[in-house]
Amino acid sequence: MSAASTTRCLGARSAAADSPLDHVEAAFRLLVTGSTPLAVHGDRIGHGLPRRPIPVDELRCILRHPSSSAARDPAWREIIRLTRTGQPEWTIAAVALALPGLRRLAGQFSRGYDGDPADLDAEILTAFLETLKSIDPDRPRIALRLWRAARRAGLQLRHADAPYGARHTPAEESSVPPQPCGHPDFVLASAVRQGVITGEEADLIGRTRLEEVPLLEIARELGVSYNAAKNRRWRAEARLVQAIRDAQVTGASMT
Repeated sequence: MSAASTTRCLGARSAAADSPLDHVEAAFRLLVTGSTPLAVHGDRIGHGLPRRPIPVDELRCILRHPSSSAARDPAWREIIRLTRTGQPEWTIAAVALALPGLRRLAGQFSRGYDGDPADLDAEILTAFLETLKSIDPDRPRIALRLWRAARRAGLQLRHADAPYGARHTPAEESSVPPQPCGHPDFVLASAVRQGVITGEEADLIGRTRLEEVPLLEIARELGVSYNAAKNRRWRAEARLVQAIRDAQVTGASMT
């Protein structure tokens, strides 16, 4: 694959200067470079994938395309099977498949974060790896469940570190709420805690509104029609807006 294609498939990068996600990508590039790149056979995945060995970097791009939604769970099922053979290269491959989404999370949580962005990246990566070991590959939406675990970890660290940033505001500065209070993810997390919306509804809003993932793609992951996903999001957002107006959920205004 060309450098430009790799950049497009990888997605936005984290702001961390020495991110563990960068180290994973560097190790992955070694695994897929050369005459015998790390590959899975398309026959073991099916669902329209080429019936040949597919280098894992090519598989990453294939699975990001909306037309490949039916192949995502079978592909992840095969990757997870390979990670459990004890060969460490397949764990690197599993993380690399998810790197576009993990980097988006890292970039999202690092905005306005006073701590080391590499700590956020490490927390996200650790949660992903721990979930990878225990996840049930026979249940649907494997990638989404892995992503949710990573997202929760990043959100928890960002929330835990918020008081630290507030305590270290210079005395001469105006007293303003710490940045996490206005972060949309914390609004969603608060809404889930208050029972205003469910975790799945928060993910639906967050991914489509904040990360700009096409609603059609999310609908396919959920196994519902586009209109059903749209209506589900609308109902959740209506409850969220009302809860913000009633001060049941605090943190930011909806635009």
